[in-house]
Amino acid sequence: MHQQQDKDISIIWTSLLMKSVGLWLAADQNEQRRRDFALVYTAGALFTIVCIGCRDIYFTWGNFVDSVYISCNNLYLMIVVLKVSVLYAHRTEFYKLIKFTQKNFWCPSCDPHEQLIVEKCKRLCIILIIIINICVQGTCTGYMVTPILENMGKNESDRILPFNLWVDLPVSLSPYFEVIFIIQILCVYHVGVCYICFDNLLCILNLHVASQFRILQHRLRYLDDAVKDQMIDRKDAKLSGYAIECNMKLKGCVRHHQTLTNYCKNLDNIFTMMVLGQILFFAAVICLVGFQLFLVDTHPSRKFSLVLNFVGTLCQLLMFTYSCDDLIQQSLDVGDAIFAGPWANLPMDKVGIEVRKNLIFIIVRANRVCFLTAGGFFPVSLETCTAALSTAMSYFTLLKQSSVKIESD
Repeated sequence: MHQQQDKDISIIWTSLLMKSVGLWLAADQNEQRRRDFALVYTAGALFTIVCIGCRDIYFTWGNFVDSVYISCNNLYLMIVVLKVSVLYAHRTEFYKLIKFTQKNFWCPSCDPHEQLIVEKCKRLCIILIIIINICVQGTCTGYMVTPILENMGKNESDRILPFNLWVDLPVSLSPYFEVIFIIQILCVYHVGVCYICFDNLLCILNLHVASQFRILQHRLRYLDDAVKDQMIDRKDAKLSGYAIECNMKLKGCVRHHQTLTNYCKNLDNIFTMMVLGQILFFAAVICLVGFQLFLVDTHPSRKFSLVLNFVGTLCQLLMFTYSCDDLIQQSLDVGDAIFAGPWANLPMDKVGIEVRKNLIFIIVRANRVCFLTAGGFFPVSLETCTAALSTAMSYFTLLKQSSVKIESD
């Protein structure tokens, strides 16, 4: 298990981010103390940046462009607080789910074809995680670089921070400015870590569960290959004996299918509210970031940060909905894989009839697809991606009309 995980960059990186948040497995008491400290630091960073964001929106209310910028920042804070709160509330179930995943999904397989499926899943996870993390880290860097560039050539009393404090203190003077600047940037980067780590993990879990459904399909098809080898000798005794062997293997496939369906239910119970918040967040933040990017004249460094933010959000929406859609499709394809199985070649004796009945039960159960829901309201798929983009475009049009009206007044 550990050898397989050590080679998976996506799992290593995601677990590292989860450890920095404080919501990951601990091997002993020393690790648990480090997790508790990281969780306290996360709570402190979120509390600090939320207070700054609330005061900022309060004092800038009435300035349309600044309010849009600050509202976009506050949306990130709200979704991060939701993610941390939801996962902390379900931390017991979450830790059990991760232990089960490490034991059953992230371990090497003896079958070369099954190992190839897992390796393909790993490569896809690595590509998606790298792209999204580059965009998020670039966005966080923009919050740091923009005030540095704007402060060049200014007097000490005119320097600006990444976020306005709105306090009657000399925050622009040294050493207060440097201390507050470092605190705000640390909070920004930690918010970025909290924002991306949960989505990375959910994407990895979805894709690995989908790969397990692919492995199940392969096992169902492999029964037919074994039967064809036995069809060289048409003796009824050998066919009946092999029907018993197929029935035993089929029962193992049924148990595997039941395990995967129960796993998907547990996954949905833990992440369903987080998924709902994420879908609503995507529609709103694409609108706000697009408004700042295309309709507002901003500093070039902030413009570059907005570009990364916009691209990263679109990629994240696609990654998020694709992983959920892949889970739906692969769970549904289990029923189609049955038709490549041994049902046509088995003898019509007691065991053969029992195997056929079990295959029918699997087909019926496979028609009830496994999926993740957004708060229990609707399943998430690629159609959700198009719906979120359509909603964001509608919000963008409304926001554009509002800005034109305000400027004309």
